[in-house]
Amino acid sequence: MKTETHVVIGRAISRYLHLDPRLEKCFIRGLKKPDLKAKRRGRRVYRHHGIYPKSIMHIVWSARRAYLARDYEKALEILGVALHYLQDKCVIGARKSSRRIHNRVEREIASLEIPVDAIREGFDRAECSPLFVRTVLYSIKPSTNPAEALRNACLYSAMITGAVYNSSQPPRELLEILEKIKMEKMERKKKMKKIVWIPITLLIVGLALIPIQPLVSTTLLALSLIYLLLSLISIHTTNPQLHEQLAWYGLE
Repeated sequence: MKTETHVVIGRAISRYLHLDPRLEKCFIRGLKKPDLKAKRRGRRVYRHHGIYPKSIMHIVWSARRAYLARDYEKALEILGVALHYLQDKCVIGARKSSRRIHNRVEREIASLEIPVDAIREGFDRAECSPLFVRTVLYSIKPSTNPAEALRNACLYSAMITGAVYNSSQPPRELLEILEKIKMEKMERKKKMKKIVWIPITLLIVGLALIPIQPLVSTTLLALSLIYLLLSLISIHTTNPQLHEQLAWYGLE
């Protein structure tokens, strides 16, 4: 999309959030940054249109961390960069074979009015969750229809903004799960202390048998190490998605 279109979408989102002029300026600066960076390096702007969702997710995480740190200016600027890439993905790619179509769609989009209802819908559908953000990013499909591309850009931008620029207070259900995990870890540690003599005994016997029975000794030493390793894994293992959700609220 043209830089001007990114800015117009950004201002519409800013109005919905009632951002003050200072924060809006940071947000718009972020939305402009990828195009300005490309121009400064003497590259064609459309070269960044094919950025992978994984890379956008990485930027979104940076924005969320800044938000949790209450650095709202930084959070909005970084979020603006992520939304720029997201919005570009809503338009058919600018590869050599489709560049003419891409340029035509961008020009037509620039002449359209922002669908404010799509922004409202996006915020209504937003969930404060990294899994939600990832699902949205991977669901984006480029379009050759200017109106559809613009609507999707507004909808998805609002959904991601609603997920990032949201409460830093975790829901009660998540806190309850976290407390349950802590209790389970404590219980596992207590059990480990009770049976810690097993690997220690295997280790002592294994060391004692080295001169007499090297093969048996090696087996016992290996078993003691395996036992310790499995015990440590059982204590520290957590569900990756749950860990990510906790990190989204700064509860790592």
